Amino acid sequence: MNRTEPRRPAGTLPPVTLMPEEAAAIAVALAARPDGPYAADGRAALEKVLAVLEPDPGRRADLLATSLWVSAEAARSAAIRSVVEQAVAQRRVVSLRYRDGQGRASHREAEPQLLVRTSDHLFLVAWCRERQALRWFREDRIEGVELTAETAPRRDLAGLGAPPAPGHPAGRALGRGMPPRPPRLVVLPGGRA
Repeated sequence: MNRTEPRRPAGTLPPVTLMPEEAAAIAVALAARPDGPYAADGRAALEKVLAVLEPDPGRRADLLATSLWVSAEAARSAAIRSVVEQAVAQRRVVSLRYRDGQGRASHREAEPQLLVRTSDHLFLVAWCRERQALRWFREDRIEGVELTAETAPRRDLAGLGAPPAPGHPAGRALGRGMPPRPPRLVVLPGGRA
């Protein structure tokens, strides 16, 4: 005797139960890749997740608009990271629009030396021409970056120190009052040899 079970239509999945936090994580992940290989399907899935999370059409539209803002920010961040990585790999001077930990904006000409990832942040370690010293530029505070044609000279990194401590207002390492931690370094191809 053969048993047959009813088959679901091709292309659909059985119902899935998600916790609100899981649904929110899926929505953020889908919104963060607006130009990915499955962009149209991702947007349709995002709309379905938002429809379940928020049945009110007005509030759902607000959530969708917020998600699109998140995706625009993710795209801007990816573009900045790409230029910073290129600058380090090719040893090219950059022009940065930077906002420090106090929210003050500045324009800096910098000579990239390394990219350093800590558990919390990615930093561009560069010689700041304005300060005439090595500085740690937090990637998420770089508001704009332009690659120049000028080659960045290699600098002595002996006084580099450790990555900035979380919450340090100046956005650079002072190394006072804490035992130094060895930084985790990410060296891109074409970087320091």
